[in-house]
Amino acid sequence: MALSMTGCGEGSAGAGGNTCRVEIRGVNGKQFKLTVRAREGLSGLEGRIESAVRQRIRRGTVQLTLDISGPAAATGRRLDRGQLGGYLDDLEAFCSARNLPLPQSADALLGLPGTVVDAPPDPGLAENAWPLVSQALEAALDRYDQMRRAEGANLAADMRVTCGEIMSLADEIRSRVPLVVTAYRDRLFERVTKLLADRGTTLGEADIAREVVLVADRTDIAEEIVRLASHIDQFGRLLDEDSPGRSLDFLAQELGREANTIASKSLDVQIAHAVVEVKTRIERLREQAQNIE
Repeated sequence: MALSMTGCGEGSAGAGGNTCRVEIRGVNGKQFKLTVRAREGLSGLEGRIESAVRQRIRRGTVQLTLDISGPAAATGRRLDRGQLGGYLDDLEAFCSARNLPLPQSADALLGLPGTVVDAPPDPGLAENAWPLVSQALEAALDRYDQMRRAEGANLAADMRVTCGEIMSLADEIRSRVPLVVTAYRDRLFERVTKLLADRGTTLGEADIAREVVLVADRTDIAEEIVRLASHIDQFGRLLDEDSPGRSLDFLAQELGREANTIASKSLDVQIAHAVVEVKTRIERLREQAQNIE
C-alpha cells in the first residue's frame, strides 16, 4: 500500500522510575532527511535512532524529539567554587570599604550567573537509556505508520478516481479523431469546389484523398493514446506497492508529455478542450504523487 510522507506519531516507555517520550513528525521531501532533538548526553544514540527510522521510513523530511525524565536523565548540578569565591571576595571588599557588616549567608549569591552550573553528562547515559528509547521509538513509529497508511489510502483512492477520469477523456478523444478527419475532408472538398467553380475546373476524389491522408497522418494520435493508457494502467498498479513515490512522479511527467503531444497534433476544438481537462488531472496526479513515499 502506498504510504504518505506526512504524519506524526508519539510513543512512550517507562521502567525503573524513568520515562522516555519520542515524537516523530514528517513531511514530504525528495530524499530522506532526519533531524534528532535530544538533551545533552543522548547524542550518542543518533546513529542507532537513524538506523531504526530508516528501516521504516524511506523518503521525507523527519523531525524526531527525544526526552527522558527520571533518575537516568539527571545530569546533576555543581557549585563553581572559583566563581562563588570571586563574588564573596568582591562582597567582602565592598562591605569592608563602607564599614558594613558582612552577610552571614551566601544564599543570595547562588542566583548570580555562573555560580551553579550543569555537571558534565554521564558518559554511560546513552548506552543505559537505549533499551527504553528503543521501546518508545518503536511505539512512535507504529503510530506514525498508522497515520501515514490512512492518508496514503485516501491519496491512492483519489488518484485512482483521477486516473479513471483521464481514461474517460482519452476514450472521448480517440472516438473524436475519425470524425475530425471526415469533417476536414468535407470542408476541404466544399472550399476547393467553390474556388474552382468559376474556372470551370473540377477536383477529383483522388486529389482530395491525398490531402486528407496527409492531414490524417500529421494528426494521428493513436500511439500517444496507447502510451497514455499504458502509463495510467501502470500508475494504478504502482499504487498497490510500497514506496512508489518516485515512480509515480516519473509517470506523471510522462503523462504530461503525451498530453502535450496530443495537443500539438490536434486540429479540433473539442479535442483541445479535452486535452486541457486531461492536463489538469495529470497535474493533480503529480501533486498527489509528491506526497507519496
